[in-house]
Parts: sequence; structure tokens; C-alpha cells
Amino acid sequence: MSTFYEFVSAMLADRKIDNAEVPVIREHLHRDGCLDLEDVKLLVELYCGATDRCDAFEDLFFSVLEDVFLADGQIQPSEQFYLLKMLYSDRKITEREKAFLSKLQQSADQTTPEFDALCDEAFGAHPTEWSVGGRR
Repeated sequence: MSTFYEFVSAMLADRKIDNAEVPVIREHLHRDGCLDLEDVKLLVELYCGATDRCDAFEDLFFSVLEDVFLADGQIQPSEQFYLLKMLYSDRKITEREKAFLSKLQQSADQTTPEFDALCDEAFGAHPTEWSVGGRR
């Protein structure tokens, strides 16, 4: 599994991420010795592609995103893209996702108006069955 997409395809073959797959994912993330935006991209692809995610994966997911996003004390526009994808890819916003956004907003040294607007929109959104356009 040398390429990004091969790894994602292998992990999502059954559209689930279970406890047995979490150590494999963790090992893949730490292969180069540091966590960065490429690791976030991988995790977001897994998060959005899975119809069922175990708690251990979600713990890893939110922990890595927090570490990477807050490394410089602020949420960059490139990082906001991955937050938007996480929030809106499955047409539902979970309480855990909202809690994560709130934690980021409180922990960041500085936030942008765009990030604050993203958070406000997510906090006020109906949790399910909404649409950002297209078919329902």
C-alpha cells in the first residue's frame, strides 16, 4: 500500500473503520515521524468515506486534527477546507463534530472571521437532512 489512494481504498473496502484497523492507520500516519496536513487529508478521506466508524478511530481523527490545526495557534484557510468536508460530506453534523469545532475555536490563539462564520453556521445547523444544493 504505497500510495495514498491505495491505502484509503484498502481501509474503506467494507465502508467501515473498526478497532482492528486503527493501529494500521496510526502506523501509517506516523511513518514519516510528524503529523501534517497530508495526514489530515488522509484522515478526512477515511472519515468521510466510512459509513461506520469506531470510537477509537474518531478519537484518533479528532486528536490528529487538533494537533495539526493548532500547531501554529490558528486555523488556516487550507485547514478550514477539511473542516467543511468533515462537516458536510455526510449531510449530518454530529454533537462530537460541534464539540470539536468549539474546542478549536476556544483553543486557537487567533481565529479568522471565516472560521468563526463556519463555526456559527455549524452550531446553528439542523443536525440532519439539510442540503447545500443538489439532490436530497
